[in-house]
Amino acid sequence: MSTTDKLYGLIFSEISLGVVIPILLGVLILAFPTVIYDLLANIHISFPEFIWGGPEIPLQHILTIGVAEGILTCAIPVVLGLVWNRWAGGASGFLCSLLFTVGMAVYYGPGEWGFVPTLDWLGVIVSGMLAGYIAGSLMTRARMRGSDNFKNMLIASIVAAAVATIFTTVTYIWYSPMFSMGIGEGPGLMSYWDAQGLTWFTYIAIYGVWAIFGAIAAKISTWFR
Repeated sequence: MSTTDKLYGLIFSEISLGVVIPILLGVLILAFPTVIYDLLANIHISFPEFIWGGPEIPLQHILTIGVAEGILTCAIPVVLGLVWNRWAGGASGFLCSLLFTVGMAVYYGPGEWGFVPTLDWLGVIVSGMLAGYIAGSLMTRARMRGSDNFKNMLIASIVAAAVATIFTTVTYIWYSPMFSMGIGEGPGLMSYWDAQGLTWFTYIAIYGVWAIFGAIAAKISTWFR
């Protein structure tokens, strides 16, 4: 047996898949809001002014809260919708998005600058449910036509992400107090249209990127059926 075969056997062994990898993922999940969050605190990114003219974005928010939202409200529902069916995708989207909302309530805490239970959080839950259901529904139709390939998985996931992006972004702009508090004149504040541009860009990036990752994960999972 070659070294490569031994390495594959070690990575995909029952002990590795059933014990080692879940433990590593658990440690990584705990590291995101703690060690990784602190390491990224002083790293900021900025974009050209034609996207928005506001302040730079801390990288820690993108790689912590942004990753959590992308995985729970898009990637997991899309994967289950693609590899299983629309009901699994929709149900997992609802449950995972609800868990994300509860997690954000605990993370931010109550108060004027903390978690406010407004309808924009309901938009997050609905968008996750729709993402999983739409991805599963489109993939079911593709399978009925005999087109169970990565191209159709990618199309289904992107359409699902587009719908989820619209629901999440519109409800955030309409109902979130955080959106309105960031608008005005002064340090750290943006104009209304800059805030719109930042919000749309943020959610398109979150749902778009993780929908693509979801399609890739769904395709890889078909190799081990």
